[in-house]
Amino acid sequence: LLFAAFGLPQLATAQDTPSGEFTYEVNKVYPSISITKDKLTEAETIADLNKYYKPSWVKEYRSVVISTSHDGSIKKITSSDGSLNAEQRENMLMADAGTDITVQVKYMPDNNLKHNEIQNVDFTFTVDPDKDASYPGGQERLMRYLNEQAIANIAEGTFEGYDLTAVKFTVDEDGGISNAHIFDDAMQTHRDEATEKLLLETICNMDNWEPATYASGQKVKQEYVLTV
Repeated sequence: LLFAAFGLPQLATAQDTPSGEFTYEVNKVYPSISITKDKLTEAETIADLNKYYKPSWVKEYRSVVISTSHDGSIKKITSSDGSLNAEQRENMLMADAGTDITVQVKYMPDNNLKHNEIQNVDFTFTVDPDKDASYPGGQERLMRYLNEQAIANIAEGTFEGYDLTAVKFTVDEDGGISNAHIFDDAMQTHRDEATEKLLLETICNMDNWEPATYASGQKVKQEYVLTV
């Protein structure tokens, strides 16, 4: 559930309660497609921007348009194949921090059909902040706060087998907590309203975090999830 819903590359910072009955952790929720600034600097082709993109789909390119934001205005640079030209690369590197970059590909597919039509592949990606949001005092203090305020107060027997509860929340540009809510999924067979309320209130009452920041100093919001 977590891997599918939140794009978590790994489950880290897990801790057990003294009784050993619960594990809990806080993870960053990754966008469906994102790239580090270093990888963007090294990118030479469309495939370098998006691991899901398959050049083998393409028999012949018709156009590749990359749209970026600069001081609030959208710039579109077109190329004729899967390689990134110098202007496209420069515009992506100089785009407004925290804004989406859109790639629109028109191509003739590589298949055995007698009558092919031009196809489109569009995707949007973001550039990861240089510094992720962080809880004041670090991860250890965050886990201690969660344990003292919530985990240690969950009634014994609340979780059975592989039950889980997840609270998704956003650390905004000022470090405040916003949009905190229980992640609801039909595959969750056991729900406990008192526990969900306790976890939600604990997240909402956290101290302000240090917000995610780009090298330019631009602060951006970032999503996280608490799972128990």
